[in-house]
Amino acid sequence: MSKKEQKITVTIDDIKRNGQEMTSVMVGKNEIGVIVEDSAKKRFEATVEGTGQSIITKTHNDAVNELLREYHLHQG
Repeated sequence: MSKKEQKITVTIDDIKRNGQEMTSVMVGKNEIGVIVEDSAKKRFEATVEGTGQSIITKTHNDAVNELLREYHLHQG
């Protein structure tokens, strides 16, 4: 038996938190993590909500994909 496909809304918003610019990634109404750009080292740090796990990537898109991957890995 296959499961019915579910439509999931992913929202990516630029926000300012504690005086720092960052990107918030949300699935539905739940924030799954934030992404902060480290301009000096030319990389992005994605922090997973709940666990506080940090993931370092070279591009913003990679950071978003890593947050989504972590979210789906632990939601199953």
